[in-house]
Amino acid sequence: MKDYILKSNFKEDITKFLELKHLLSYKYILGQKLIEQFDNFCFSKYPDENILTEEIALDWATPRKNESASSVANRIITVRQFAKFLNASYKNAFVIPGRYIPKKPKYNSYIYSNIELQRIFDVIDNKKFRCYHKNSYIVFPLLFRVFYCCGLRISEILSLKVKHIDLENGIIAVYESKNNDNRLVVLSDELKERSKQYYNQMHKNSNNDDYFFYTKNKEKAIVETTLRKSFRQILKLADIEKCKENNPRIHDFRHTYAVHCLKKFVNEDKDLYAYLPILKTYMGHSKFRSTEYYLKLTNDMYPDILKKTNSYINEAIPRIGGAL
Repeated sequence: MKDYILKSNFKEDITKFLELKHLLSYKYILGQKLIEQFDNFCFSKYPDENILTEEIALDWATPRKNESASSVANRIITVRQFAKFLNASYKNAFVIPGRYIPKKPKYNSYIYSNIELQRIFDVIDNKKFRCYHKNSYIVFPLLFRVFYCCGLRISEILSLKVKHIDLENGIIAVYESKNNDNRLVVLSDELKERSKQYYNQMHKNSNNDDYFFYTKNKEKAIVETTLRKSFRQILKLADIEKCKENNPRIHDFRHTYAVHCLKKFVNEDKDLYAYLPILKTYMGHSKFRSTEYYLKLTNDMYPDILKKTNSYINEAIPRIGGAL
């Protein structure tokens, strides 16, 4: 994808807005994409306007055909932030009222069973899915194993660069993630060896700043929407279909990882007082509440297992209030 060139009358202010976000160490990948869309929207529909009026703002906030509540909310939040930036810069701008932001639907996490994981990796490893880029057949077997075996967020994995992977010691360095989190994630011996093989195949002449996972150009990260599109095809081929209660996603590898870790802790009679802080740090949670959410999921999935645990479970589970 070519770099977008700002062209509306707001281009100078948008440039300053983005510079401020980056100066504050925000990655702002989605936000930048949305503010660029807003620039194009203003250039196309309001080419003569240089003030962010109520008409422009509410027109932007209008839901589009078949657009999800999450997408509408993200668009509105981004332009609300931009309008507040303009007002702070002593320029008049209409701030879209919060009531226009639709509530994102509550999502019930999907926990993949061991059999489903086997089917998913059978499709990936045996190249049964249609490949949008030929390198996907090389990238996906490792990429999705890192999703499941390390419990990383999608943005964390797709932003990994060669310099972030210590293949000798099997360590991934995650920088500036959610909550400005920096942490180290350890690879299993098997995953470390797979990563070395992948590196030798994909990064013979790479620079440290090249993306570790790429399908076309090592200087460009994999586009998340393209990855999701491929994964939907993989799920279908693995006979894992959407259902009314749950819609399996890539992010559910992270949930599955956490639940399977807790199940393993319980089966091995680990002390959850000691092991939950470790899991919290490993997954990059800023609060224990996020980690304790997985206790509820584990209890829902394996109620018999959690009967074996100590009182920490009984104290934690009642405090859980919905998905992450």
